[in-house]
Amino acid sequence: ENLYKDYGVRGFPTLMYMDADGKKLTEPGGRDVASFASTAKSLSELSELKARIEKGEKGLDGKLLAAELSLGSVDFPAAKERLAKIKKLDDATKAKIAKLMVDAEVTHLFASAGRDAEKVAAARERVIAMLKEGKVPAGRSAGQFWNAVMQWADMNNDAATFEKAVNWAKAQYGDEPRAKSYLENLDKKLAEMKETAKTGVKP
Repeated sequence: ENLYKDYGVRGFPTLMYMDADGKKLTEPGGRDVASFASTAKSLSELSELKARIEKGEKGLDGKLLAAELSLGSVDFPAAKERLAKIKKLDDATKAKIAKLMVDAEVTHLFASAGRDAEKVAAARERVIAMLKEGKVPAGRSAGQFWNAVMQWADMNNDAATFEKAVNWAKAQYGDEPRAKSYLENLDKKLAEMKETAKTGVKP
């Protein structure tokens, strides 16, 4: 019970990085080797940045924020507040933070919504607005984002938007044999939605 409470364990196995004192640092962005390697690299970069700041080096606030966003260790409201206070950002760091903020916003939307139906519906609407604005996450919250897009499109009989989510799912899971039936069902659902859009009658 303490593991669930102290570390936010949602089930078994739950994978996370911890320091020598048992403090949770972050969770890997995925369960594949590449995700573990990427997360380990980000943790190393964060540690190096903190060491440089402790030695008195200035102008690293943007890079520190980017590193923490990449690890999911700072939430969207806090990151937004910190970003507003950073006076100088090089173009590369600015672009990196902008990209990471999209991920952070999606994560925050659904974390703050919880199981409240109205808040979840509002979160889906915001996701659709983000999609129209071209703000599409490529990191940790991508699955959550496209799942919300798919749900919204299904509820609103929007075949074109549903197809975008289906295309993401195919690109993400197309090589996994276990996802075959899932993707086939999505194709079937999409075909039904397109038919309904043509005839106005559900198959």
